[in-house]
Amino acid sequence: MSGMKRAGRLLLETFRVTAVLPKVELMRCRLGTGRAIDRSRERGRHSPLRTPEARTDLQRVIRMLDRLMPSGPNCFRRVLLEVALDRAAAAERVMLGLNSGLVRRSGHAWLEAAGPTPERYDTQLSV
Repeated sequence: MSGMKRAGRLLLETFRVTAVLPKVELMRCRLGTGRAIDRSRERGRHSPLRTPEARTDLQRVIRMLDRLMPSGPNCFRRVLLEVALDRAAAAERVMLGLNSGLVRRSGHAWLEAAGPTPERYDTQLSV
């Protein structure tokens, strides 16, 4: 893919993520985990089906914008965004790793296609 074509795709993905980010953040903060995933999947079922390269670019844009959020980066937000914006991601299982105790960063969220995480969790769920 030419550099100009890829730059255009990255710019388009930036607009898409920026448009959905406020809605996803509200869902993440106000809805339960299951409802937030369900709503993201509803949207994602109507989203484009990307090539592997295009999906990687979407993930890069999501990570970049996620880091800029005032509350800091959040793995669950990134998962919800990808599920809402990519048809294949909407069909994947969301994995949740949780550790006991109420400490900050006591868990992690990722999509099953990303493969197993090197961290160990007290409980691991798939939704």
